[in-house]
Amino acid sequence: MEDRTAFAERIRLQLASRYRGHTVSIDAPRFAVRVVAPGVDATLPLAPLHDAVQREPQRTSALIADFVRAAETHLQPRPGAGFSTARVLWCVRSRAYLDELTRSGELLTRDVAGDLVGFVAESLPGSIMRGIPRGEWAERGYEDAAVAAAADRNTAQRFAAVPERILGGERLPRDGWQYAGDQLFASSLLLVPAVLRAFADRAGGDVYLGVPDRALVLAIPASTQGAEQFGRRVLQAFRDAMTPCSRDVLVTDGSNLRLLSRGERRRRAPSLMPWLQD
Repeated sequence: MEDRTAFAERIRLQLASRYRGHTVSIDAPRFAVRVVAPGVDATLPLAPLHDAVQREPQRTSALIADFVRAAETHLQPRPGAGFSTARVLWCVRSRAYLDELTRSGELLTRDVAGDLVGFVAESLPGSIMRGIPRGEWAERGYEDAAVAAAADRNTAQRFAAVPERILGGERLPRDGWQYAGDQLFASSLLLVPAVLRAFADRAGGDVYLGVPDRALVLAIPASTQGAEQFGRRVLQAFRDAMTPCSRDVLVTDGSNLRLLSRGERRRRAPSLMPWLQD
């Protein structure tokens, strides 16, 4: 069995790896780890975990993993405490989602397209986010424009690798692209201009987009044959979604993003049997 110092260091490394942006240190006299971040100052005792590992050494990995996951409940910043522009991003959801929030009127929002709207949110440890009421930054002297600019920067940075992946593919995917790499903020890539430009540049024209689930973005070049079925594909994914977002189909030319109308969808769809339209 590793000694207490080595054990504490092992837990410190696990916490630092999972909760990036937090400072994790060992509190040797208390046999604990201390986790600090803006609005967070938590001390997590290690004795109960160490005792459990001694009793069941064969379950050491599972016990440590459970401890690290459970630490998330102690690492939530106090509302308004230590507000930092480093944690703000645009979160994209449907208007219906916002209507269900009791304090939606206090959020800084930005129209996206169709029924989608972005609002400034705070990224918290693990898989948690929350919309930030204006009052939390206004009382610290921040203006809406400064917070929106920070959200632009942080959202772009979060998806900085996506344009390169889109442009770097050897061939254009027959069924388009699918992005599912972010459980909470995948839909936010719609507010990253570099991503929209990359889609249009790679496709050589307009691109259809859909966010049927908050963790899923679908995209396909409007010129491909598969584009005519894209609306059905988005609708089916919306119906099957664990966290549904929108059934709308959007279109971008790399500069703008807007709702694709039903009439436009019919005009753009390739006609396999044009005599049916005579």
